[in-house]
This record gives sequence, structure tokens and C-alpha cells, in this order.
Amino acid sequence: MQYTSGDYSRHYITEALFRLMEDNPFNEITISDVAKKAGVGRATFYRYFNSKEDVLKFFFDRTKSEFSSEQIYRPRCKEDYLDVIKRVLIYIKKYKQRLQLLAKAHLEYIYLDYVDRALSDLFKNEIDDDNRYKAAGYAGAISNITLHWIKSDCKDDEETVLQAFSCIALGGFGD
Repeated sequence: MQYTSGDYSRHYITEALFRLMEDNPFNEITISDVAKKAGVGRATFYRYFNSKEDVLKFFFDRTKSEFSSEQIYRPRCKEDYLDVIKRVLIYIKKYKQRLQLLAKAHLEYIYLDYVDRALSDLFKNEIDDDNRYKAAGYAGAISNITLHWIKSDCKDDEETVLQAFSCIALGGFGD
């Protein structure tokens, strides 16, 4: 794969925003701060993004592409879905610090929107009109459970979190 200067610019802008979020409240970070930290001009920032929130959405889209490129099959049964969710949990742990920064900035809605879109895409061809809320239910369960896990610094292992998701979203409370 060949990268363009735009790919590099988006990458550096994303990295700069997260670095700034480590030490500064999100609402106090300016576009100029991000551009300066990324080593680009404001015009370059605006060539690729309309806002700081768009940078965060780009991060999730890039992460989804990375995850999807490693997904070799479409889930067809409960065990397949649990396998995908387990892989998602591994990714979440990998990007735990960034997700904690989002929670600290009260931007969880960006994460929820991302999870909602990702699951809608996953279920696009599998949910009939009678069950169109299923993806939203899974998205709510995944985002809420994983946000609690992230806020606890991922202290519980992935199996514990996976078991909670399985019980609530796939098997009911009796499992």
C-alpha cells in the first residue's frame, strides 16, 4: 500500500490531538494548537477535517479499517460473534489510553456513534425489517460495557467482559 502526503497529514494531526488531550481539556485545545503540534498549517488541518471531533471520528474509521482488514470471515453463529467481540476487546485494550481520553473529555457519544455505525454495517445484510433495532441494541451493550471496562482501566480480563456481553446481548440473563 502506498501512502499519500494526505495520509501522513491526517496521521500526524490525529496523533497531535491525542497528545494534546493528555495534558489539556478538549474544549481548550484550538485548531492552531493541533496544527502546530502536528507540524502542519491550519489550512492543511482544514483540508482534511472540519473540527476536532472529525479528527476523532477519523481515528475510529482508521481503526475500523485496520480491524476489518484482519477479519477473515463473516460471523454466522453465536460463537463467531463472540469471537469478533473478543477481537474487538483486544483492540479496545490496545487503544485504551485514547478511549480514556475521550471519556475524560465527555466525548463518549463519538464512540457510541462509531460502534453503532460499525454494527449497522456488520448486520446490514443480516437483519430483516422486523429486527432493525438489533444492531442498535448490540451497539448499546458493547459501548456501555466497554466504556465501563475502559473507565476501570481494563482491570478485568477480556473473558469476563465477553461473558457479560454474551449474557446481556446474546443469551439473556439466565446464562
